Amino acid sequence: MAAAVAGELLAAGAEVEWLCGLGAGAATPPDVGAVRARPFPRRALGVHAVAAGTQDPALERALAHSLRAAPAAAVLHLGTGAGGSPSVTWLADRMGCAAFAVVRSAEIVCQRGDLVDAIGEPCTKFDDAARCRACCRRSAWRQPRADDLRNRWDLLLAGLLVAEAVFVADAADAERLASLGLARPHVVVCHRPHEVAGRLLAAPAR
Repeated sequence: MAAAVAGELLAAGAEVEWLCGLGAGAATPPDVGAVRARPFPRRALGVHAVAAGTQDPALERALAHSLRAAPAAAVLHLGTGAGGSPSVTWLADRMGCAAFAVVRSAEIVCQRGDLVDAIGEPCTKFDDAARCRACCRRSAWRQPRADDLRNRWDLLLAGLLVAEAVFVADAADAERLASLGLARPHVVVCHRPHEVAGRLLAAPAR
């Protein structure tokens, strides 16, 4: 998705920088013409490590340094909730950029990102932090605190609320986000790279 959006932006004459976090052993991203790609390492965390999973200091520092050196018209975050920092959109907004996000609702509402409960059944009760602890445990003795899960939802929603638009794939994604308090006009059902790029290119000047 990142490569496809970057390609659309380049074709429209925009300058693009791609801050791409890479896990251990991950391949570098595909070449996308004149994109300035800046890979940096990412940590692998268990689903029980909820508080640590809402932090990505390497990405946050890279973004802040990049925007100080060369302010951008727009910042697009792909992967909020999927181990991606909820601070990215907040930082972009505070530093004068139009912030956007592409998300999978399952990765926002569910710490595991799969909406499967502790016994392997589809989960629809993702707003019960006490119940979610069992799904996110590493062992019987290493379960996340319910408050960590509640804090995670609050942080993710706060970061997305400052976005000009949050792009999702379908109406089911939009409905899940609305159930946690994020609804239109923030949430836009739009997952085609050229449409996402078009919204970034039309971002209002700040």
